Amino acid sequence: MSIFYKSDLIITNDGPPLREGIVELNEDGLIVSVFQDDSFHDFKYVEGVLIPGLVNAHCHLELSHLKGHIPAHTNGMAGFIDQIFSLRANTNDDACREAMIANDKAMYDEGIVAVGDISNSSITIDVKKESGIHYHTFVEVMGMSDALAESRFENGVQLLNRFVENDLSSVSLALHAPYSISKKLIQLVNTYLKSNSPSSIHINESDDELVFCKSKVGPLKEVFEKYKLPVQDFDNLTQETVLIDVVKELTNAAPLILVHNVKTDLAEIEKSNQLNANLYWCLCVQANEYITGQAPDLKIFNSDSLNVVVGTDSLASNTNLSVWEELKIISRLNNQIPFERLIKWATINGAKALQQNNKLGKIKPGYAPGLVQISNINFENPVITFDSFTRRIKI
Repeated sequence: MSIFYKSDLIITNDGPPLREGIVELNEDGLIVSVFQDDSFHDFKYVEGVLIPGLVNAHCHLELSHLKGHIPAHTNGMAGFIDQIFSLRANTNDDACREAMIANDKAMYDEGIVAVGDISNSSITIDVKKESGIHYHTFVEVMGMSDALAESRFENGVQLLNRFVENDLSSVSLALHAPYSISKKLIQLVNTYLKSNSPSSIHINESDDELVFCKSKVGPLKEVFEKYKLPVQDFDNLTQETVLIDVVKELTNAAPLILVHNVKTDLAEIEKSNQLNANLYWCLCVQANEYITGQAPDLKIFNSDSLNVVVGTDSLASNTNLSVWEELKIISRLNNQIPFERLIKWATINGAKALQQNNKLGKIKPGYAPGLVQISNINFENPVITFDSFTRRIKI
């Protein structure tokens, strides 16, 4: 039995927006048809704008219990990492699970249908198995010592297999960041990744990162020495820029989600895209402002020729896991980004990055993208404001 929804404006990502459009779904949420017909009256009216389900391309669900534990602007990236090391050593599993369940539900209710989630442990498995959200898990590996690269890599593969054994087969390996990995570890992960396996890496997040990668000095080195990490073995890539060197090495990672980009410039984007056409530029602006008070140069990303996606990072560095709140901040920082482009960043582009674009990201027959209502918005000339909000249309 079909259900019909009519809205003032529908962003389909499969053609121009539809005024007074109607979407037909079956009872499983699969789209049967999309049409306009003034004579058709058997529908449920959805005021405002209707869009496909949102995609959070970068999240750390397992850090949900750390909300409010790290004050904003605490000695930059190095200070933030210092506190993460300290807090993770005293994790309460029950509190962590409760926080994950609550925030998984919050993401679901907002209209998030897929999440690219970074995992360093198996603690998210039960939550993901019960969730109505599609999770692609990026099992994160790190280690600055070439001597330990094989053991760190093998630990990552073992953790990946635990997800697969629990019927969570949408999973792949990801490197943490250029400042926390060795060249040998990069090569091992690159060889392991299949040509169609999405991967991810934090990149160009702060000045602390770039200083350490180029010169092995600065606040990050002090943090690593504090926790007795083998900085002396660190031999990173510094032939061009850190970003370009990483893209050159990760040849088998397609798509490759490059997360943060606070220090990324236009020349790096252009060169990187020449090296790999499957790069996805992930913006997590609330986390960037929370940690360092800085944000990416949004004007260089304001183009349909770039694969831009949106993430939330973790609740250690954010006050919510809301993709819609991220779009609000992006709009505040740069009001020249068109509304439809922002929606694409948060829907179809994210679906492509997680390789779910055969069913998510478009309001199109044969797809099951989930439907999201945007309320408190001028559908005649839609602009994201701080009064607008989203909710999932529940079948």
